[in-house]
Amino acid sequence: MINASAAPAAYAPTTRSTRFAAYLAGLRRQHIAWVICALGPIFLLFVLIRVYPILETIRLSFFRYHITQRNRPFIGLDNYERLLEDDAFHTALWNTIQFATLAVALTLLLAFIVALLLRSIERAAPVYELLLYVPVVTPWVPASVIWKWIFDPIYGVLNYGLSLIGVPKLAWLQDPNFIIYAIVMVSVWKLMGYFVVVYGVGLRNIPEEILEAAELDGATPWQRLRYIILPQMKPLILFTVIICTIIYFNIFTPVYVLTASAQGAPAYDLKVVISEVYQNAFVFYRMGYAGAQSVVLLLFVMSLIGLQFYLLRDRK
Repeated sequence: MINASAAPAAYAPTTRSTRFAAYLAGLRRQHIAWVICALGPIFLLFVLIRVYPILETIRLSFFRYHITQRNRPFIGLDNYERLLEDDAFHTALWNTIQFATLAVALTLLLAFIVALLLRSIERAAPVYELLLYVPVVTPWVPASVIWKWIFDPIYGVLNYGLSLIGVPKLAWLQDPNFIIYAIVMVSVWKLMGYFVVVYGVGLRNIPEEILEAAELDGATPWQRLRYIILPQMKPLILFTVIICTIIYFNIFTPVYVLTASAQGAPAYDLKVVISEVYQNAFVFYRMGYAGAQSVVLLLFVMSLIGLQFYLLRDRK
């Protein structure tokens, strides 16, 4: 004979589990609602000021868009075909590639060397990192103006220092053979401190026991660097290479400030891609053509980043 009073107890665990599942579902819905309310406005703002301008630039690149004309016809790929014959854009792209290659290599190499040296003085390292980080937080315009005076061919500190070792005075900002190196110097000085801090954090995360064990096994400093430090730092190196590449391919302010004039004398007008985009968009008001130049630069940098991912990826 079945005891009727025992039936509710038999179903009690099922009821409790159902209530708990319902509670978790409600909690999950509340969590999703909170995330939407908290991050929704930020995501919407990101789409508005980041994603939408990119999509609008791509759209405008297919139009003959002049800011002073009401008629803006669709011209397809004509702007891109025009780029193939534009010698100014070719020169700007080649100058940008040269500048970015030199600046990325020097910035990351010097930053890594400095970070390695600071690793040996752990207590004083934060002080030096702070000093190296001061140029990073200095705005581009005043930093470029300061360097313009440093590069002055007559009164500049750089030429004065070189004259002490017998090097003749150089027209850093007027000579097309030297101006790209001058801008590289300014850029490396400006951004190296950031990557020193990044590499310093990565080096401090390498376990000291591994390096000590390798040293006890007879590994030389070069072997420890090649077989322990560099493999451990590979993801961070990939990150810094990509970030540095993006920054330097979008260089504009130091080029604009340093080449606009040199203490009253005309400076050599070094063309880079962003300056060409600026000229076409805000001087000649050829928005469609400037959009095509921006899209080409975007595709070029994305292809370069994809190549860097392929070469520096973890092959395990």
